[in-house]
Formats: sequence, structure tokens, C-alpha cells
Amino acid sequence: MTARHDEMMAFLNANLSMGFRVESLAGDASFRRYHRIYMNAGEGVYTTYLLMDAPPDKESVVEFVNVAEIMTSAVNVPDIIARDIERGFLLLQDFGTVEFAHLIRDDADNVNAYYTRALQTLADLQTLPTDVNLPAYSDEKLSAEMDLFTEWFLPYVGVSLTEDAKSMWQTFKDDLIEQIKLQPKVVVHRDYHSRNLMADKGSDALGVIDFQDAVIGAYSYDLVSLVRDAYVNFHETWVNARIGEFHAIKGLNINVDDFTRDVNIMGVQRHLKVLGIFIRLSERDGKNRYLEDIPKVMKDLNAELEWLQSHGQQSIEPFYAWLKAHVLPSYHANFN
Repeated sequence: MTARHDEMMAFLNANLSMGFRVESLAGDASFRRYHRIYMNAGEGVYTTYLLMDAPPDKESVVEFVNVAEIMTSAVNVPDIIARDIERGFLLLQDFGTVEFAHLIRDDADNVNAYYTRALQTLADLQTLPTDVNLPAYSDEKLSAEMDLFTEWFLPYVGVSLTEDAKSMWQTFKDDLIEQIKLQPKVVVHRDYHSRNLMADKGSDALGVIDFQDAVIGAYSYDLVSLVRDAYVNFHETWVNARIGEFHAIKGLNINVDDFTRDVNIMGVQRHLKVLGIFIRLSERDGKNRYLEDIPKVMKDLNAELEWLQSHGQQSIEPFYAWLKAHVLPSYHANFN
């Protein structure tokens, strides 16, 4: 047993009064680990909790606690049963084992109804005030995230930037960020997709998890994360219908085309970031399973750029032409 395991057991023993059993769960894209805690309530009945284990030298739980306290008035986030901030342990309410991803996979006839629930939950999240203790989605952060594409994805597929391409890339990023800055600001989950929503075993409301990176940012960010999810594949007609549905739920005072433009502009930023992150997870962290999701992300990026081009968004033209001429051939050679 490791010293970290001993610390975990000491935390559990200090906060749970009955005998319990620990089941370690599969890891995610972070350094956090999760364990399901089973407590015998008698007669074959078990009460369960989730233990978040975030080694302090790798992850902080402070942000999770802060965001949970902010979001709890609007959406269904897990209650924090016990905490040890210094050592990085949180004992959490357990929503169960059924992800939103499982619902839409196993009950195809009701996919649209499930997404309506997810869209309504997102609309509820966006009712929160923006003068809360969350960082802004700054220009610097947006730019650094897009640079993951040039720092990780391009080298992986064997593409280097010429001086002219570097200039084009900087101009493209600056223009995209300026357009993002014009969008209304809301509380942004920042990873709102099918694996971070749960069917709460104790409630009809969808459970929202993995929200510790929340910021104040553009109103389109979480929507594009949901409808152009890296792990779920839908036709663009369906995607645009869901964008229109969210527009109606929110009662936005701009037309659907302008809103869809905002969503696609934000989507370009997100999907450039995700392409870089998935390569980094493989190359740096040894999490090669994310490579299989690269084609879906590239498909989404192309769909967004194609929509913007077809609707007269001239600012994306130089980048899109360069992508098609210099990146996609190398990409297709690596990802058939």
C-alpha cells in the first residue's frame, strides 16, 4: 500500500461511521482519481458515495468546491459530504453509474428528449449571475488554448509553420478572439458534454459533474461542447436543430443565423484546443485512447469552418484555405 492510500483510508475512517468497501474507478483525462464507497445499510442495501482523490501536487480541489457552491442554486451538482482541502480529498454524493452518454446510446428513440433536458439544464446554468467568484475566460487563455493545436497537433501530423503561416495564424486567432469577446457572458461549465452529465439515481434532474474549470465566458461555449461532442456523432442537420432549440429555450433576441454564427465561431476555438489536448494526452500522458476521437473533432472543426465560409465569414478564409492545403493531407495520412 502507498502513503497516498493510507491518507485516503484515514480520511474515510474519520468521516464514515460504518464499515465500508472501496471500489476504484477508471481514470479520466486529469490526474484525479475516483473511488466508489459502499456502506452496508443492512439487508443487502448499500449507501454509496464518491471519493475524489486529487493529489495536491497535481490537482487542486479548491476550484471544485468553489464552483459547486456557485452552481448548486441553479443545477444539480453533487453535495460535498466531507472534505480535506489540504490533502485533496472530497467525499461526494454519488449520482450513480448512468452517464448521459449511456442514456442516448441505449434509448435511441428518446435521444431528442434527453437532449432537451440537457439544453434546459444548460439554460438553467446560464441564469446564474456573472458577478461570482470565477475567473474570466481571458483573451490570453483563449489564445493559449488554440496554440495547443500548433504546439501538439501539427507536430504530430508532421506539419510545421512557415513564417507566413505564423503570421496568418496570429491574425486568425486575434480576429476569432475579438468576435468571441462580443458574445454575451455567462457562467461557463467549460466541458459540458455527454460524459459530464449523469442520470441522478436520486432525482429526475440531470446531474452535472466535472465543472471545476468553470469561467465567465461566451454564451455559446457550453452549447457547442454539447451538440458537437467529441464522443457522439450526429448529422449537421440534427446539430443545427439543437442550436435552434436552445435559441428558443433561451428566448434570445437575435436571429437564429446570428446565434449559429456565434456557436460556430466558438466551436472553432474549442475544437482547435481539443485537437491539441487529445494529442497531448497521448504523447505526454500515455492516454492513447483519446486518439480514436480525433476524427470526430476534426469533422466538427471542418463543419464549423464550412458553415462560416458559406455564410460570408471572410475572416476565416485564409486559415481554412491553409488548413485544407497544408494540414488535412497530412492529417489523413495519419488518421485514415
